[in-house]
Amino acid sequence: MRHTFTVSVALGAVLSLAGVGTAGATTPPTTPAAGSTAAAGTAAAVPEGPHFGTMPSPCGPATDQGVPTIADGQNGGAALKLGVATDKGYAARSLNPDMYDAAVAFAGWCNEQGGIRGLPIEIVDLDGKLFEVPVAIEKACAEAFAMVGGGYVFDDQMFPRFHECKMVNFAGYSVTAAAAMNNAKVEPMPNPLNDKPASWLQWAKKTHPDAITRTAIVYTDFGTTIVQKDMYKAQMAAIGGYTVVDEIPTNPAGEANWAPFAQRMKDKNVGMVTVAGSAATVIGLFKAMREIGFVPELVLLEGSLYTESLVAEGDAQATEGAVARSAFVPFEEPDQPAMKSYLDMMAKFNPTGNKAGLGLQATSAFLLFVVAANDCLDANNNVLERECVLAAGKKITSWTAGGLQAETNPGQNLPPTCGLLMTIKDGKWTRLYPEIGSADDNGSGFHCDGADGSTHIEGNFGDPTPGIDPTRDQ
Repeated sequence: MRHTFTVSVALGAVLSLAGVGTAGATTPPTTPAAGSTAAAGTAAAVPEGPHFGTMPSPCGPATDQGVPTIADGQNGGAALKLGVATDKGYAARSLNPDMYDAAVAFAGWCNEQGGIRGLPIEIVDLDGKLFEVPVAIEKACAEAFAMVGGGYVFDDQMFPRFHECKMVNFAGYSVTAAAAMNNAKVEPMPNPLNDKPASWLQWAKKTHPDAITRTAIVYTDFGTTIVQKDMYKAQMAAIGGYTVVDEIPTNPAGEANWAPFAQRMKDKNVGMVTVAGSAATVIGLFKAMREIGFVPELVLLEGSLYTESLVAEGDAQATEGAVARSAFVPFEEPDQPAMKSYLDMMAKFNPTGNKAGLGLQATSAFLLFVVAANDCLDANNNVLERECVLAAGKKITSWTAGGLQAETNPGQNLPPTCGLLMTIKDGKWTRLYPEIGSADDNGSGFHCDGADGSTHIEGNFGDPTPGIDPTRDQ
């Protein structure tokens, strides 16, 4: 039972810390890749021929050079084997299966076009089952060319074996300090320790300047969510205008009565509250706030809490008005080009697969990997080699996956400076900001805050050392 509690809390923390995930430290993107969109304020056209969103497909048949070869000892077969990390096989609760489902669909989509220059993709299941990550990494070392589009709850358990076998990772997400700062990793939605997305907090500062002077942070009293709470505080301090009047810990096993927590906020006249925890925490807190007749002016949530759980039958009335950030195109806008491409891909190549936010992150990671693989083949005489692909990925400093996500800088491991906000209205998630096509829409439905769109924070947020191999390029 204790494991079940731990998993529930850990998963909530994983998704929050992952950013589904920074002012002065951000370097503006300089090298657009095939997955970048048109300039801010313009609408990128959908290209002719195979495409994903607004980017031409990076997949296709062999070129005049023929089908690429793979460096000796770096692949477990004739097809290009790409390993997907998940914890979907954990007995108590399947975790992040949607990433594997998206990977299966992507392989079908890409292979139908010819694969990577005629080289077919084969998916390798690297199920860590929560507590068996080292076993999964052994499998990756033995069978896979690269890890792509996945993530583990306890991703620090990849090390040291990951570096010992010279594995590379185009991650779907990262959680711990070691994984987030892994120097053999490229991530389409980077999650570095000391640089965090800030557009959501900048919006609150502009639109609720009085409320944020009375901010409360409700957090699960558990290692990763305590770190998340500390990151929120550091961000708010760096942005300015925020005063945290209360930090409220909750039981990792859940609370039988949320009323005392709601009353505590009422007594302190809290104007804004955010949560470092799971959807269950938000729902329990909202119901208690409704019961005592007190809801803060602004309930502002991390992207992981933009979830169907908050608008489920019996909960949507209580959570009305909640606001959550997102760095991905919303599912509620299926006609946006990149979302349409994702949904069409899933419908054709994995129709029974889960469709969820982590699936979007996995898809973005696979697209990024294929773009980097093509760049490597151009530079390496049509030979695919791990360090070559990694180096190519680190040269990509502008990425949107064809408009699927806000622009990031994967090569320099920097997060988005753009985002959007969703709110619960009439029991459904709906776009709050920016309005599409408005002056605040800087492209693909995201608002960008430039240098203010990310916050550099200082603090001890974990030890990155295990993820850094000094023998590999930094």
